[in-house]
Amino acid sequence: MDAVGGGAIVRLSLATAATAMLVVACPGRLPDVRSAEPVTACSGLDASECGRARGLIHAATAFGNVRHEYLLDAAGSFAPGRGVQHSNEGAYSVLPTRCAQERAHGGATPAAPTAPARVDASTVDFTYVGLAIDQHIVSADADLLPWVGAGAEASEKKLSLVAIAFVRDLDPQFFGASDDVAFSGDACTCGRATHFVGAVKVGGVLSYEMRVRSGEVRGRALEFFKARLAAGDTRITQTVIGGLEVDGLDLGAMTPSSAAAKPLAFRVKNPVPIAYALYPLSDVCKFAFPAPEVSPEIVELGDVPYGREETRLLHVVNRAAIDLRATIGERTFAVPALGSADVPFAWSPNGQALGCEIQTREEILQFVPAVADVPVTPRTQSVRVTARVRTGKGTFRRHEHIDTGVHRKPDYAATKREWTCPDDYAVAGCRTESAQCGDGRCTTDGYAVNAELAGNGCRFACAGPEGLLPGISSMYCRFDAVMDCRLRCR
Repeated sequence: MDAVGGGAIVRLSLATAATAMLVVACPGRLPDVRSAEPVTACSGLDASECGRARGLIHAATAFGNVRHEYLLDAAGSFAPGRGVQHSNEGAYSVLPTRCAQERAHGGATPAAPTAPARVDASTVDFTYVGLAIDQHIVSADADLLPWVGAGAEASEKKLSLVAIAFVRDLDPQFFGASDDVAFSGDACTCGRATHFVGAVKVGGVLSYEMRVRSGEVRGRALEFFKARLAAGDTRITQTVIGGLEVDGLDLGAMTPSSAAAKPLAFRVKNPVPIAYALYPLSDVCKFAFPAPEVSPEIVELGDVPYGREETRLLHVVNRAAIDLRATIGERTFAVPALGSADVPFAWSPNGQALGCEIQTREEILQFVPAVADVPVTPRTQSVRVTARVRTGKGTFRRHEHIDTGVHRKPDYAATKREWTCPDDYAVAGCRTESAQCGDGRCTTDGYAVNAELAGNGCRFACAGPEGLLPGISSMYCRFDAVMDCRLRCR
């Protein structure tokens, strides 16, 4: 898997009550849409909805490293275990054959595979932002022509900008082979099936949709959607499933260096079943070692200054019927058979930049059977996760020694200073040190040394008597001005 924004694979699908299809999207280098002129028109949307749609366009480039296979279907038109065929052209189709059945656990059994899901709505495990044409999810830089090549040029297509979130499943589903699976050694078959419909995923969807004629659709997906949005001549509609809300879409707070990397906050207010995982048929063969599910796949560490360690938990679901050992870096953790565990991921970023920079890091989780001689295929599994952090020097300090010099009438106005913290820093304090005045204390006879907040910075000045004091032939004012700023990425 390449770095964020690089050539990874996104496999997702949308479905209506009548149909559901899985689509493969293979993003290459994603286009930089952040430097485009602001979009001001969203026909059919009010101002706030239009702003969210524009924010999702900017955010879409950050999800090029997400790799998953799902059937998205809010209509609940599939039964887990159904066989799925992957064609040579890349399309998936659902078959009538039942190739897998749920293992008995929790409140569900093979006879009652649709028991209500237990979820933690406050924990979002998977998020994605991208484009869709009709029911097909495509990558941001996908060429749209192959998706509209069939049919008359006058036919209409639905082009959508979508945000998807799955919440934590507290009682995940696990599967074994059905009676329709035939075994030949370690391999197995189930008619024409290459995959099967797996675990139900619960969460929400936010989409912005437009209707376009097939003959008009050309170019890259995100660029085409952005151009039609900017033109303002295509009506846009908003659809929300599961009460999905996405915070952090305010374009006014985005800068060219942070628009694609600024973490978004996904909240699902009313989680509902919206998807099914798609698993390879080999997962239910004899001695199978299915790949564990690890979430989140993109670990957002937020703002972390250089040298400070930040930790996030990776949630691991072991779909194998054997205990596993998970290794990340130099640490190893146990994951129970058909169970889950939380594995800590830690990172202490380093660098020299003044101001915020975006750093990414890829980490491989290695999984092996806890009992070394257990006969499984493959012998090991690995899952790649990507961590992102906004980092920089944690603090910035400005210091200056200010001195009027000794005079009969000092120029106090020359001691005035107004400083502002650098970009990406917020003022943390303003103070003076080592203050000395004509009377030695800077607190009597009209002397005063001031340090005060001024916007995102500090204001310093010294005041003193305008005329000579009795018994004093000269006066002065001197002090050290100090401004402290702390990292605050924007």
